Amino acid sequence: MPKPTKTGCLGLLLLLAIPAAQAAEPPAAAPNPPPSSAFEIRMGSGERNLERYRELGYTAAPLGDLGKLADYSEAATGVIPADSDLAAQIARARTAFAKSCEEAARLGISVCAGTDEVSLPTVVYDHFRQDIALENGINLESETFWTIYRAKYREVLRAFPAIAYVMIRTGENYSNHDSAYMGQTVRGRTIDDRYFTHMQRLINETRKLVVDEFGRKLIWRTWDLGNDGFHADAAVYDRILAGVTERKGLILAVKHVQTDFWAYNDFNPTIGRGSPEQIIEFQCAREYEGKGAFPNYLGAIFAADMQRARDLGAQGVWIWDFGGGWGGPKLRTDLWVRANIDAASRLAQNPSLPAHELAVAWATREFGATAAPRLAEMLELSHDCVRKTIYIEAYAMKHRGWKPSNNLLRDDIIRGDSVSGGGADLKRIYEETKTALPAVLQEKAEAHALAVRMRQLVESAKDAIVAERGETVYAEALTGLLHLEALSEVMEHYIAGMFRYYQFQDSPAPATADLARNELTAWRAAWERYQRDIPKLPAAATLYRSLTDQNSSSTAGAMADTCERALQALN
Repeated sequence: MPKPTKTGCLGLLLLLAIPAAQAAEPPAAAPNPPPSSAFEIRMGSGERNLERYRELGYTAAPLGDLGKLADYSEAATGVIPADSDLAAQIARARTAFAKSCEEAARLGISVCAGTDEVSLPTVVYDHFRQDIALENGINLESETFWTIYRAKYREVLRAFPAIAYVMIRTGENYSNHDSAYMGQTVRGRTIDDRYFTHMQRLINETRKLVVDEFGRKLIWRTWDLGNDGFHADAAVYDRILAGVTERKGLILAVKHVQTDFWAYNDFNPTIGRGSPEQIIEFQCAREYEGKGAFPNYLGAIFAADMQRARDLGAQGVWIWDFGGGWGGPKLRTDLWVRANIDAASRLAQNPSLPAHELAVAWATREFGATAAPRLAEMLELSHDCVRKTIYIEAYAMKHRGWKPSNNLLRDDIIRGDSVSGGGADLKRIYEETKTALPAVLQEKAEAHALAVRMRQLVESAKDAIVAERGETVYAEALTGLLHLEALSEVMEHYIAGMFRYYQFQDSPAPATADLARNELTAWRAAWERYQRDIPKLPAAATLYRSLTDQNSSSTAGAMADTCERALQALN
């Protein structure tokens, strides 16, 4: 993954803003007191309003970037000039963080500060370059570096006694997105002996500072990219921990799935592997599955994995209410994300709650008792619909774990046959699935049929919803269903048209060309309707776009370009 995901990105450690209108009506308060089976640590992130965390029964929240709170006044006195833009930026960050700490204390929420390592302000790096620099970054075997590293943590932890948890990520590092900072991951192109040595020293040095010196707790995110690293590979996980002999106060954070928050991903095999304690990560607005632009109810998945993690000894959960990825879809209502947040937060307090009952209870609160059974039924169809729309099972089953969709859809982008700029290489997906072509086409037809059924369920409850909650609530709910239906139709014709076209290239036959031409013509009409009609709906999220990456000019080789070139070749 070339870019952070929420998933895995430092942005999740910050308060990710959503429009204020989305946060106006708080959810029902969580049960109080929580059942004895509740996770000890229940951390949430991504909410704009800190009061949400208390209402959802969370006990902790990440509220700032520790690396951006250090002014290096002890280890690098005067290196950051007092009148510089960077000094002013750090001062603003410290003021805002102090205010958040005060608000969290009022609400009874423990404060977490996180950062990516290894990172330094560029001016500090340049000042000590002779002692700490390597050709490709920071020398983790330099004692000068470790002196600076320790001083950074001491400075921040002394300045902010409210910090209860320090959270570190080493598997992705985007410090250089702020021009004043630079950074690097610990892992290089390969996992070698030096990687294990460096990772073990980082954990040991940081734990000693955070826990032994300051009495706080250290959350170490094992997250990294791929199927073969600290996060996903039990052998790598065990070898790193073999060199971490002192574990007091150390907590490891791992996602509930083996790699990123995709479907077709196994339960993380590192969960439950003895000490130290673990906190398990769940994402409510999945960046690979629409981010809440339409229903994608994950209650059953959350219930199964949270209970399994609890049975394996996990002590905490970290629920990403919002956050992850890069672009859109950008929400104008967070209605469908709230269904997942409600389920996750209640399961964190009692992992044995049935997912169906959670869906009915949430639908009752949002839409009224009469409409609730139909809305709950719709929710329970939604993940299957989204999965069939966005993924191709015949491909995903060969690539379980890392990139099971080859990022055909990711964030708000629909890719095509480009193999540059993050393109999905649709032709490669076809080549790996063409022996299962009837099943692939059936899957996309089923996705559209499910979307239609979901929309019909909501429409059938219109009178009840309007009577109990009002026309606006109904209209906003229906918008998400219409969005998913239109997108599933686009994908149905896109995959059918292009796979028939590739089939025609393999074995030219007039009948196959006709099938490809008809499907691609239907794709063009569906794509035009999607772009024209969905933005007119009340509170519709922003649209999916035909691009290869977040650069708005990256249209060559994306979905629309791929389809139009195929149509031109067929006509």
